[in-house]
Amino acid sequence: MKESYCVYKYRWVILLAVVPVILCTEMFWLTLAPISSVAEEYYSVRSVDISLFTSSYMIMYILFTFPASWVIDKFGYRPSLIIGSLITAVFGLLRVVFADQFTVVLLLQFAIAAGQPFLLNISTKVPANWFPVSERSIAAGILTMAQYLGFVVPMVLSPIMAESYGIPTLYLVFGIIASVCALLAILLTKERPAESPGPEPEKEDLSLRSMLKLFQNKGFLSVLVIVFISMGIFNTLLTLIESILTPRGLSISEAGVAGSVFVISGVLGAVILPIISDKLRRRTPLFIIAIALLVPLYLGFTFFTSFPFVIFVSGLAGFTVMGVAPILFQHGAEVAYPIKEGTSFGLILLMGQISGALFVFLFEAVSNQTASVIIPMLILVALTVLEVPFTLRMKESEVLKSLKNNEDRTAA
Repeated sequence: MKESYCVYKYRWVILLAVVPVILCTEMFWLTLAPISSVAEEYYSVRSVDISLFTSSYMIMYILFTFPASWVIDKFGYRPSLIIGSLITAVFGLLRVVFADQFTVVLLLQFAIAAGQPFLLNISTKVPANWFPVSERSIAAGILTMAQYLGFVVPMVLSPIMAESYGIPTLYLVFGIIASVCALLAILLTKERPAESPGPEPEKEDLSLRSMLKLFQNKGFLSVLVIVFISMGIFNTLLTLIESILTPRGLSISEAGVAGSVFVISGVLGAVILPIISDKLRRRTPLFIIAIALLVPLYLGFTFFTSFPFVIFVSGLAGFTVMGVAPILFQHGAEVAYPIKEGTSFGLILLMGQISGALFVFLFEAVSNQTASVIIPMLILVALTVLEVPFTLRMKESEVLKSLKNNEDRTAA
């Protein structure tokens, strides 16, 4: 008996209901990043304490990504979404109650961070449940774009709110936004439609056996290597952009503008490049072009001293690295079959979080040792070059090949 498939318009409601709460978890991550000096003075703490506030997300993601992936694969994306949404909203509001006590706020920040993997790890599961294969890269791109928008919000709002109304009011505004977004996500989402949007192969639940299979999958290992290096560099640039640019004569405000351009361009890239990928039914050529382009762009980031040139490089680099990310995530989920999306995507993001923390630490260590940012930046360039052979060996997933073959037969 032939299975029937149906694509529902409600899939866009599902997607747009998930976007705001993912944005919120990233918004909480960088709450104090653009106002670190203000926060240090307000709480009478050291800069390392504020850094720990931000690093909480990387630490807690490493601890909670597999529990989140297990929930997604065992029970579906919606239970994971509810857990992550409630953690974000409840502990976000509790920050308001204890806003003047840094130790308590820091502990609450770690609690909020525990909710992040329950939200981020559904970024390929939602498209798999509701979207046809031909649209999944676009859907994953929109969910990735939500993360990027979450980076932008505190960069804009935190300085304005903190300077005009104070840090407690900043926490209140963020807490209210998170509560509304969590409520919308819980009320409007459904696990899956009445009929599947397309054929799905058999999938395996999270287990030691499934993890071993992933590490034996050459296509998936290539994805992990590229994610490890690319996301590590991305997190380093985003975290240390002021330290990287100001030694070359740029002001703090100019470094901030460069960071904003980097992220905003990435938001555009996360929309445009997945559309191109789905339209062409190709993933790997975009990986090759992106990595090859990032090598000269990171060199420009290393040596350019002119503000207009730095802005140009920041915009193009952000568009490229952040734009190709959702395509890489979707490709990873496709080549990981028959392993479920929660497991594969959780492992992909885990690698990025580990490398993010590691690269930031090593960058600062090398920079302090050499009294320059040039050497660590050149190391990042060299690591990008090492990605090239991995992209050249990558092949399109069988899922995408099957879709293209079916379309070709239909056209014929």
